[in-house]
Amino acid sequence: MKKLLTVCLLALLYVTSAFAQMNVTVTVKDEVGPVPRASVLIKGTTIGDLTDIDGVVKFDSLKDTDVLIVSFIGYRTVEVTVGTRANIDVLLEVDSEQIEETVVVGYGQQKKASLTSAITTIKSEDITSTRQTNLVASLQGKVPGLQIRQKSGKPGTFDTDLSLRGFGTPLVIIDGVARTAQSRDGDWGYWMNESGSAALAQLNPDDIESITVLKDASAAIYGLDAANGVILVTTKKGQIGKPSVTYSNNLAFAMPTAMPKAVDLVTYMRKENEMRINSKQGAKYTEEFIQHYVNGDEGYVETDWFDVIMKDYAFNQNHNLSVRGGNQQTQYYLSGSYMEDNSILTMDNMNNDRLSFTGNVTSMITPELSVSFQSSISYSRIEGMSGVSNQNIWYYTSNADRTISPTVLSNPEHYSALPDSENRNPLAITDRDAVGYQDNKNMSFRNNVDVKYEPKWLKGLTLSASGAYDFNNYRQDGLDKALTLYDYQTDEKAGANAEANQYSEQWTTRQMLYGRIQVNFNRRFGDHNVGATLAAEATKNKVNNITGLRKYGDFLTYDILGVDNVYIGGDKSTAENSGYRIDDAKAGYIFRASYDYKGKYLVDFLGRYDGTYIYAPGYRWGFFPAYSVGYRISEEEWFKKAMPWFNNLKFRWSDGLMGQPQGNPYAWQLGYSASGSYVFNDGELLNGYRSDSTAETLLSWADVRSMDFGIDWDMWRGKFGGSVDWFWRRTSGIAATATTTVPDFYGISLPQQNLNASENVGIDIQISHQNNIGELWYRIAATGTFSRYRTTYRESDKTAMYSSSQDYYQKHWTGRWGNAMSGATYHWADGSQFKNWNDITSHPVLHNVSAGMNDLLPGMYKIEDRNGDGVINGSDMYYTWGEGNAPLQFGLIIAASYKGFDLNLNFAGSTLFHKTASLSGAWGYGFFPTFYETYMDHYTLAEGFTDPFNPNSEWTEGFFPAVAKATAGNDQQSNSTYRANQPYNYINGTFFRLKSAELGYTLPAKWTKVVKINSLRIFVSGTNLLTFCNKILKAYDPERNDSIYMNAGGYPLMKTYSLGLNLNF
Repeated sequence: MKKLLTVCLLALLYVTSAFAQMNVTVTVKDEVGPVPRASVLIKGTTIGDLTDIDGVVKFDSLKDTDVLIVSFIGYRTVEVTVGTRANIDVLLEVDSEQIEETVVVGYGQQKKASLTSAITTIKSEDITSTRQTNLVASLQGKVPGLQIRQKSGKPGTFDTDLSLRGFGTPLVIIDGVARTAQSRDGDWGYWMNESGSAALAQLNPDDIESITVLKDASAAIYGLDAANGVILVTTKKGQIGKPSVTYSNNLAFAMPTAMPKAVDLVTYMRKENEMRINSKQGAKYTEEFIQHYVNGDEGYVETDWFDVIMKDYAFNQNHNLSVRGGNQQTQYYLSGSYMEDNSILTMDNMNNDRLSFTGNVTSMITPELSVSFQSSISYSRIEGMSGVSNQNIWYYTSNADRTISPTVLSNPEHYSALPDSENRNPLAITDRDAVGYQDNKNMSFRNNVDVKYEPKWLKGLTLSASGAYDFNNYRQDGLDKALTLYDYQTDEKAGANAEANQYSEQWTTRQMLYGRIQVNFNRRFGDHNVGATLAAEATKNKVNNITGLRKYGDFLTYDILGVDNVYIGGDKSTAENSGYRIDDAKAGYIFRASYDYKGKYLVDFLGRYDGTYIYAPGYRWGFFPAYSVGYRISEEEWFKKAMPWFNNLKFRWSDGLMGQPQGNPYAWQLGYSASGSYVFNDGELLNGYRSDSTAETLLSWADVRSMDFGIDWDMWRGKFGGSVDWFWRRTSGIAATATTTVPDFYGISLPQQNLNASENVGIDIQISHQNNIGELWYRIAATGTFSRYRTTYRESDKTAMYSSSQDYYQKHWTGRWGNAMSGATYHWADGSQFKNWNDITSHPVLHNVSAGMNDLLPGMYKIEDRNGDGVINGSDMYYTWGEGNAPLQFGLIIAASYKGFDLNLNFAGSTLFHKTASLSGAWGYGFFPTFYETYMDHYTLAEGFTDPFNPNSEWTEGFFPAVAKATAGNDQQSNSTYRANQPYNYINGTFFRLKSAELGYTLPAKWTKVVKINSLRIFVSGTNLLTFCNKILKAYDPERNDSIYMNAGGYPLMKTYSLGLNLNF
């Protein structure tokens, strides 16, 4: 009995110890002291936390068999078994093989501390901490040198301006392969050229592991197409561990960032009369007519057309589901996402849906051989209005008569005619059933395969082969329908929209085939670390397009392209069929050699021998070398003793050549075009052909030399860090036509040659600070980029003739910084205005040669007579920063976490550019049938005075001049108010915007463990929430696209309010 009792007691003690759980405190230190933000995870799970400022993290329910994995960048990873200890001390040792994190570079990886080039990397958490539907827009303000301007908020458009250091759009490499996608213009709705930025914009942020930006000569390893820099995107792969399932969603409510507010209809009608009287015209609206609207009489209802076509908000949603895991043999990452980006229009036009799936599997075939396969497929659909309507909906809405309702007074089934607005009823043209549609569908299939062999017989050697195949299928279906319109009051037929009944289809397929073989060697020999890369790659692209269009009568038959070449729809006599085919190819040979001694003396050589089919034989191949050197002074022993708080201080220099493609494929071959018909001796009529230009047999790419000097620093173990880069780019051999004269009988123009030259200079800067205060962690990072451009040689200047010194200044750009003279404006003389007619007639400076002072009105500003000749003309203008992607852009990131809460704020701004706010444009006054509150502060006749041309009339002052009629939108002729750029219509575009904000809360692990959930985070977020800018621009949004109608020609930018969750189990 005693033996049995003893056995039971021992078994009970064993079971109790096996399942006992305890509270454990882990303290992490190095040779200096506590290590804050070190990662402590329970092995085989995703459960864990970061140490606080004292290097401490606490667990409330560990088993004695649990193993803790402790890691921190630059230190060896440590594993410790809990056992029976309630307090565990961990000492981290510096890892000489991993002093800094590893970053992706061209055709390989390098340790961040060993980089000798201007390279910036942002990780997954930096991308997803603040997100937008357009990934490119999510990067705004986060990468120094990356200049981004969001042009449109239209769903399914990816036309965001993206420029690296002012050079232009960079090359985009996704998982080792250059990839592009079609972008869609946000204003006019048509498909634009393929671009890498559009491919980047459409990626799912949750699938991205990191984004690396090569900004200097390091891009030379990509040869041609890399002159504007390179963006490297690495997507997520599998990892060893139990399956980790992650789900996230984002439910958003979107509305325009800014829309000008119109005055009420009665105020507008009186302003319209005032403008006409000030322009010596009769009043348009009688007081009796106005009183009908004051009284609200039947049939006299005000129509707010923007309110008619727009909802209060658009609902958008995004869902992502992924699973990640694997063992030593196979690792996998699988994900799926669905995005619904809805339009602000009431008729649910312009909606965009996108569905995508991604899979990535890596398998160890043998201990030395591994194979990775990645495949992704996405499908998107954009529902739009018919072609013409799609292009002009915002213009037509601005131009609609506010005294007419969308539908006839006595018959809501009939749309009202708008004779003064080209009979474009805004509500009607958003009605797909009434006027048709233009729908776009895109299916994209992307595949990568990588085979890697790492032989044991030579440590550090890797042999690899990679291949890719992409297939994209774009389809556009368009239906235009004629629509009868009716008189608003009588319901009689009063016209029709301009569309003819027609149906069209367009199919475009694009295929890309890519292959690469590569050898890498990286190894350390004592204090010497060497690396080498050799590779060869080739790419082939094939594009096919076919388009068909037919008109039809009152009966529509679809499928005009038919089946088996049998055309079955529409009127055959109106058939218009066209298409094109493009085949292109390029190849390159790559090398890189790197060396560092003790991690402080660094050197890197790289190059590429690149070829393209574009140019004539003998001009197709080029060699693009580069080198870079670095010196980590912080690794010197004397420096460590003198300034121990510096973890890293590095000086670096890079210099290299790249190519910039230009010209057209096969332009080196002589081409002919039809040129009339001719009768020869036999009387037969023959077609003639001619050549318009000489073959471009000497033209090749422009040569780009990129130079960069940079300083990187990091202090107090990451508390303070940053980098600054000064860069120069010199481009020679830009295509131009020689000024050599040829005899008239030569009959053709001269070919382009490599003649012109230009220069870019600028500076990038990034400064960051992070710290822990108790349980509060925070990080602040600021970025800034300033870039300038000038032409250093222009062939046409050799023979240019100038009529005056002012003419020379306006037209001769060689040697002068271009982006500071791309705009022109008058200055006001001390900001003073003409107070009355006596002030106008006595003014000694003539404001208009032809009209004298007769087209002026009180309130107009006195223009500075810059040259003192007594006349205001073009010679008195000042050149200044124009419109476009601003040369000076900056960003600010603020992140913080406290206990379970986290906060992320992303600010972005621009300066040194102007916006044209056309006073007579669609969102101005004088031509379009409305008036906006922005312009209510203007000169007007004082009470009791009715004649604006009576010299004795008194005026009430305002910021804007007395209002007058314009003869056209963007009028620059009829009145001095509108004629020229001045500070009230050519406005400093500087802005600073809160691009995104997110506040989240992660539930305590002890709560989520109960339901087998590793982590659960809920959040609220927003985009484009707050903007600081010139008060005139407040109603128009200073960031969005340029437009002569002050942005009334396109879809507005959107601000969003969102809520969502991140779930892991």
